[in-house]
Amino acid sequence: KNFHVSHNTLAARADLYKVLGVSRNASQNDIKKSYYQLAKKYHPDTNKDDPEAAKKFQEVSSAYEILGDETKRKEYDQWGTQSEFGQRSNTSSEFHYHSNIDPEELFRRIFGDLNFKPRMSDFEYTDSYFGYGASEHVHLHLDFFEATRGAQKIVKVNVIDTCPTCRGSCCVPGTKMVRCDHCNATGMETVSTGPFIMKTTCRKCNGSGMFNRFPCTECFGKGACVQQKGLTVNVPPGVEDGQTVRVKSGLQEILVTFRVQESKYFRRDGSDIHTEATISVSQAFFGGETKIQGLYEDIVLKIPPGTPSHKVFRFPNKGIKNTTGYGNGDHYVHIKINVPGKLDGVQYHLIKSYAELEKDTPGTISGISSSKKKEQKYAGHAEPEKKGLLEKIKTAIFG
Repeated sequence: KNFHVSHNTLAARADLYKVLGVSRNASQNDIKKSYYQLAKKYHPDTNKDDPEAAKKFQEVSSAYEILGDETKRKEYDQWGTQSEFGQRSNTSSEFHYHSNIDPEELFRRIFGDLNFKPRMSDFEYTDSYFGYGASEHVHLHLDFFEATRGAQKIVKVNVIDTCPTCRGSCCVPGTKMVRCDHCNATGMETVSTGPFIMKTTCRKCNGSGMFNRFPCTECFGKGACVQQKGLTVNVPPGVEDGQTVRVKSGLQEILVTFRVQESKYFRRDGSDIHTEATISVSQAFFGGETKIQGLYEDIVLKIPPGTPSHKVFRFPNKGIKNTTGYGNGDHYVHIKINVPGKLDGVQYHLIKSYAELEKDTPGTISGISSSKKKEQKYAGHAEPEKKGLLEKIKTAIFG
């Protein structure tokens, strides 16, 4: 089979799907969007000094004229594709397709509404290199303090806004809409169907009464296009990782999902926070004070004498603001005792003297001998139960 088009720039055996950059099972909407983007990219008005752009513009226009029509596409899939791969080279039948439409005419038909009324959901604006539509869902990364204290952040989103080139006029700058000569600017045309004469919406101007001879090459005559702008997001205090909120952006709403970076110091448990505080052996023995970093301000921790390791102190309302109610959570401080790894001479003798006097050692102390025989104690286990007087008597009599 030989598949012919009238444009010399498109080879007879060119893969039209590759020309438009779509797969063979692409939907009509995907094909239309791809042509939409490529036609804008290679339009001669925006590439006046590039002859290759005009050639590309013709190629994508020819490809879309065929693939954008279901009937022509089926014929191409059956005859043109098979010819390309030599699958039917032994047959004498041929399929000829001659395109007489000018690329500019096709361009205006799609974007200037000659005989085509686009679906508003698809083409009430045009795409840009930012994408095909407005953002619907974005992720916003926060550090721990931004998430717990609240913050104001700016995130880049795609929005549909007035075209910056034509300023919403839909026309190439310096041109304007003209009266539709097909309906005499009435917006209606008369159609004869047999004995019936009906009035219907003008196919050329789509009922507007005005025709755009020179559509803006930035927005393709839509007056609006996809643009990227900064959206201010007020982060409420206490948001959690993965939490999603709705944020107003013009006439639309955008879903913003927060991604919170973990803190190496704070550990979160709902609206409560947990931290660790390391104190010295002397502070554990005699008590004292130490300063710890809080979520909003520094906190003074008063250490009572004899504070053991892993003791937990609670500071009410010093945690994260409750997102579902009033007040704040609590701040819990977990104590750790810093045991010195190396002692000087004075420290060694002082600690050794204390060790010799220690009475409740669970086991033995290296380098320390005691003249008193101590009852063996267990470290980390339940101690053996001591026998009462009655049990001792029974053991003595009965063994």
